[in-house]
Amino acid sequence: MALLLVWLARAGSRLTAVSLGLIIGGAAGNAIDRLIHEAVADFILFHITTESFRFSWYVFNLADTAIVAGVVGLLYESALVPRFRSS
Repeated sequence: MALLLVWLARAGSRLTAVSLGLIIGGAAGNAIDRLIHEAVADFILFHITTESFRFSWYVFNLADTAIVAGVVGLLYESALVPRFRSS
């Protein structure tokens, strides 16, 4: 985590900073859950149930969602954002 904090301090763009913040925050959230609850506890289940319709989306972890969003942001920036170099 210390290396991510150093990378965050040296981030050259807002997207990098937000992405690293999401990764660090998600990792810290999972670590805190493990220390306090001895398990990860921040799960969400989306579902809609009516008399004629039932929809249930999978259960997911908010901290892991933040980590994945951060990684997607870093991948997007490294692969798709053009880099301009001075000659």
